[in-house]
Amino acid sequence: MTAVTDTSPVVSIVHGTNADLIAEAARLYIPDGAQVADVTWGKGAFWKKVDTSAFTVQGSDVAEHIGGHGNIVLADFRELPYADESFDVVVLDPPYVHNPGKHMTDARYNNAETTKGMSHNDIRQLYRDGMREAMRVLRPAGRIFVKGKDEIESGKQCWSQTELLLDATSLGLYGKDSFVLVPTSRTAMGRWTTQLHARKVHSFLWVFEKPTKTDRRVLHVVDEDGWVEQWTARRPRDKRLGGWVWV
Repeated sequence: MTAVTDTSPVVSIVHGTNADLIAEAARLYIPDGAQVADVTWGKGAFWKKVDTSAFTVQGSDVAEHIGGHGNIVLADFRELPYADESFDVVVLDPPYVHNPGKHMTDARYNNAETTKGMSHNDIRQLYRDGMREAMRVLRPAGRIFVKGKDEIESGKQCWSQTELLLDATSLGLYGKDSFVLVPTSRTAMGRWTTQLHARKVHSFLWVFEKPTKTDRRVLHVVDEDGWVEQWTARRPRDKRLGGWVWV
């Protein structure tokens, strides 16, 4: 368990496991008394090094051998059975290996059952849908922990960390903080015979915050020359108009 009296600075680079990562982030971003929803519970590994006595964790999982047993709710993280604005923190860690087949991580993360046949864009949409639903059940000023990893598809780098920030921002979330996890035990890499890119041994955790005011939204727009611009939209003062207007 992480000591409650730990006053050392919280750092963005964590060496160890997912449990070490969440323990570090929790010190700064899970307040006492918080209601936390871990919507991709799995084996509950995130909480093995966290003293959860100061807050409440409700787990849920789409897998029938996990969800629906004990106090773990059976639910798809894209359609949660919770009321609007009922949690202070939502933890989201979907399988992030596209079309994994017999990928070596499948035994740990159940990737094949969840993402088999998916492309990287499918995985990106999975995250986006999950963040949208997390926003619904999250109270204003609440936070979403989103775990992920950059990957390669058909020899092309897929920068998931950047994509998640863009998608979260377009949904109205604020990029509060980010962490990088460097595992102490490295995954075997013998399945590749030719190396074209540096092996991505690290993963990341975004901390997004739901704003207290929802009348403005930041969007990233690609202009005709291919540059990404940040635009701001707001809800019109006349509620009869509906929608959003650029400002």
